[in-house]
Amino acid sequence: MMNAAHDAARGNLVRVGDVDLWVDVDGPDGGDTVVLIAGADTPGFRWTRAIVDRLIGDGYRVVRFDHRDCGRSTRFGSSDAYRLDDLAADIVGLLDELGVGAAHLVGRSMGGMVAQVLALDHPQRVRSLSLFGTTPGIGDERLPGPDEDFIEKMTFRLFEGPPREAEDQVTWIAELAELMNGTLYPIDVEAETALALAEVETGWVAETGHGVAAFSSKSRLDRLVEIAAPTLVVHGSADVVLPIEHGQALAEGIPGAVYIEVDGLGHEVPDGLIAEMWPVLQHHLRSSTDWTG
Repeated sequence: MMNAAHDAARGNLVRVGDVDLWVDVDGPDGGDTVVLIAGADTPGFRWTRAIVDRLIGDGYRVVRFDHRDCGRSTRFGSSDAYRLDDLAADIVGLLDELGVGAAHLVGRSMGGMVAQVLALDHPQRVRSLSLFGTTPGIGDERLPGPDEDFIEKMTFRLFEGPPREAEDQVTWIAELAELMNGTLYPIDVEAETALALAEVETGWVAETGHGVAAFSSKSRLDRLVEIAAPTLVVHGSADVVLPIEHGQALAEGIPGAVYIEVDGLGHEVPDGLIAEMWPVLQHHLRSSTDWTG
């Protein structure tokens, strides 16, 4: 299995509308396409080989990419320059560039929010949804906010400010992963450090406009009933960023959604979870292949 640095080096820039997106496409050309959508402020290679290699082994064509304003994709000087709609439109344009009509979407955190926008506003481009640790609406008062202890620690990080030296930046990123980790899967320090180092080496910044995009976009809670794509929702009981009620709201609102609550899982998608969840995800993708919106 290739290491994090080698994996991060894959791919190239693709012009999509008025932005350049760093894109990595792997797997057979004729396979159905699975788009892995990363969370806020994180590059596409945060979806590791643990899921990529399994998908390729099943014959899928796998697309990972850096969202606009992240990694090696086009950066924006203003933190209020775009919304989730724009991030969704980037994926539509990317599918056009790749000659893909409809794809399976697998999204984590903000990536799951973007996937919902696609399923609502571009249903013909979505074969299925797999939503990990996400929400129908950041800031929706009907859903609880983050854990108070987590907020306190994040506030301290905000006032402390990100470090300037690369070595300290790696530690800063790895510490955030630890803050969001639940109790089910111990942190793999070596793997997390390697991923953090790869982020720093490929253009990391402490905060992009992704958070603003998520908070300023409309809640989808009242529109979930419109989602027709086969949907799998996976949420951890120990998620300190988006408490369990967010996953439950998705599952209750999306017709026919399959819901899996993972006891002790935090706001992370570790390789161990992918290994345990693979039979479920595999079945979900296979059973959704012939579905069209």
